Amino acid sequence: MAADTERRFLSSALSAYGSQLGRVAIRTLAELALARLILPEDWGVFGLARAVLVIAGLVRDAGTQYHLVRDERRPYGEVLVWILTTGSLLTVGLVLAAGLFAGLDPRLPEVLTWFAPWLLLDGLAIVPKVFFERRLAVRRLVAPEVLRGALFATLAITLAALGWGVWSLVAAELSAAAFFAAFVWRRAWGEIPLGWDPAAIPPLLRRSSLLFLIALAAVPIPHVQRFVIAAFDESASLAVAFFEKAYEWGLRLQILVLPALLRVVYPALVEYRGNRQRMVDAYRLGTVGILALETLAAYFLFFNAEVVLLDIILGPKWVAAVPLLKILCFLPLADPFTRLGGEVLKVREEDRTWLVIVIANMTSLLVFGVLLARPFGVAGMAWANYLLLGNLLMAWRMASFCGPAFWRLLRDLAFVYLLPLPLFLLTAAVFPAASWSRFAASIAASALVAAAFLHRFEGPVKDFFFRPSAAAEGDRR
Repeated sequence: MAADTERRFLSSALSAYGSQLGRVAIRTLAELALARLILPEDWGVFGLARAVLVIAGLVRDAGTQYHLVRDERRPYGEVLVWILTTGSLLTVGLVLAAGLFAGLDPRLPEVLTWFAPWLLLDGLAIVPKVFFERRLAVRRLVAPEVLRGALFATLAITLAALGWGVWSLVAAELSAAAFFAAFVWRRAWGEIPLGWDPAAIPPLLRRSSLLFLIALAAVPIPHVQRFVIAAFDESASLAVAFFEKAYEWGLRLQILVLPALLRVVYPALVEYRGNRQRMVDAYRLGTVGILALETLAAYFLFFNAEVVLLDIILGPKWVAAVPLLKILCFLPLADPFTRLGGEVLKVREEDRTWLVIVIANMTSLLVFGVLLARPFGVAGMAWANYLLLGNLLMAWRMASFCGPAFWRLLRDLAFVYLLPLPLFLLTAAVFPAASWSRFAASIAASALVAAAFLHRFEGPVKDFFFRPSAAAEGDRR
C-alpha cells in the first residue's frame, strides 16, 4: 500500500507539474501579447471584477471541496448539488447587486454583470476535478487544463486585437471555464458516484464550516489588497493594475509551483495520516523543493526587474510596476512554513488552528495595509505583505509537528536562501543594471545554483520515493 501511494504520488506530482508548466507557458505567452493590446486601466477593472468573483466563489463552495478530499464517505453528489444551487443563486444575486460596486470604478458594474456566470461555470468543474485529484490521478486533468489555457489565450488575443479591451478577457474566461467543465465531466462521467441524500447536506456543511472560514480569510488576501489600494489612490484602476502585475510576476514561480504541488500533497498526506514520519518527510521535502525554486526566481527578478518586466513581458508603459516588483519578489521567502503547513493542519483536522492563522494574516494585512497605504500608496500595500503575524504561529506549529526534523528543515532553508547570494551580488557588481549582459550572467548564476541544489537534495528525494525505508532510517539517524 505504501509503495502504491508513493507511485501514485510521484505520477500525480509529475502530471501536475506538466499541466501547470503548460498552462503557465500558454498564459505567459498570451500576456506578452495582451499586455500590449489591452490598456492598464482595463486590466485594473478586470482585476477588481475577478476579485469579487473569487470571493463569491468561496461562499458558493462553503468549504465543501476542501473537505471532500478527506471525507471517507465521498459525498460527491451532495457537494455537486450544493455548488450548483449556490452558484446559481449567487450568479443572479451578483447581477442584481452589481451597481453597488460603482464606487470602485464606474465600469465595474457592467463588467460584473456579464462576468457573473463564471461563478456557475467554474463551480460545474469542481466535483470531477476533486475526484481525480483525490485518487491521485491528476494525469486525467492535464489535457483539459492545457486546452483550457490555449482556448483562453487564442480567444483573448483575437478579441483584444479587434479592440474589445476588457471584454476580451471576460469572454475568454467564460468560454474557457465552460469548455473545461464540459471536458472534465466527459472524462469522469460514469466513474463518480453521484447518488445523494438531502439529509446528508447539513452534516456536510457543518464539517466543512471551518474550512470555509479558513478559505474566506486566506484566499481573498491577494484580492483584498486591490480594494485597499483603490480606497487610497485617486487613479484606482491604474494603481490596481500596476500592483496586480507586480504581485503576479513577483510571485510567478510560486503561482507555477505551488498549485501543482498542493493538489497532490494534500491527497497524499491524507493517505499518510496513519504514518506521522511519512507526513513529516513529505512536508519537509516539499517545502524545500518549493523554496529552492522560489529563491532562484526572487534573486533573478530583483536583479533584472527592468529587463524582465519592461523589455520582455509587459512593455514600457508598465514602468511604474518595476519598483513594486522589486519589493514583492522576495515575498515567497518570508513565509516558508505556511506553504504546505495548511495542508498538514487540514489532514490532521486542526481546522481551528489553521483558521486562527489565516485570520491573523488577514487582519495583519488589512491593518498594516491601511496604515502603510495611506502615506505611501501602492508601495505601502506591497510592504504590508511582509507583516503577516499568523505566519509566526504557523512556524511554531510546524516546529511542534516536525520535531527534530524541523531543525534539519531550517538548515536546508538556510542553505537554499544563502547559496545564490554571492553569485548574484557578483553579477550586480560586474554588469550594469537594466542590461542584457546582467540578464545573461544571471541565467548562468541560476544554472550553477540549480545544479548545486540538485546535487544537495537529489538523494533525499530518491530515498523518499524509491527507498522509503532508507528515508525513514536516515531521519532516525
